[in-house]
Amino acid sequence: MSKPASSAPLLVGIAGGTGSGKSEFAASLLEALQPHATLISQDWYYRDRAGVSPEAALKLNFDHPAAIDNALLRKHLLKLKARQEIHTPRYDYANHRRLASTVPVTHSPIILIEGILILHDARLRSLFDLSVFIDVPADVRLMRRIHRDVNARGIPVDETLRLYEVFARPMHERFVQPSACHATLVWSQLTDRRFPERLKSHLKQLLPKQIRKPA
Repeated sequence: MSKPASSAPLLVGIAGGTGSGKSEFAASLLEALQPHATLISQDWYYRDRAGVSPEAALKLNFDHPAAIDNALLRKHLLKLKARQEIHTPRYDYANHRRLASTVPVTHSPIILIEGILILHDARLRSLFDLSVFIDVPADVRLMRRIHRDVNARGIPVDETLRLYEVFARPMHERFVQPSACHATLVWSQLTDRRFPERLKSHLKQLLPKQIRKPA
């Protein structure tokens, strides 16, 4: 990969299935690259479903590409690439709606974008200078999701299993896992423990020389 021009932000995509640890990994990259990085989550761009009935809400498939407003996400990434400020949406999962308020985000030398489906959409992945797909066995990802939902989100185990069986697993097999072939790098998380540090070092080397921190 050729070194990007110092005037253009470097866009780095972080993909993987539910429970793969992509959000934590992206957050660790963000911390390591501060103050020269910004993080964008594809989850912020879910389409508004305000007013949906309780019965219809049970059928909402948040793991399908159609659930995400990728056109708006792409528009925002192009603005960041052009060194312009954006105002990102936020999503109210309890009520299935997009909040009226937005959050301003300014460009940085490195823009991290994480989400399960960021490599599925060709128009999105064409913007990435580098991308990573985190490969984790399905049973491990399911265990992590159960732990997260019960302890952090208060979701009963039965509901987590329903969502996984009806939506997450089939959508992973249909859309998420096949998108791994588009990644610059595929990280086998359980066997390659040194990958995070190698990537952090690589990204720091790609920062424009004038903003690199002294060793």
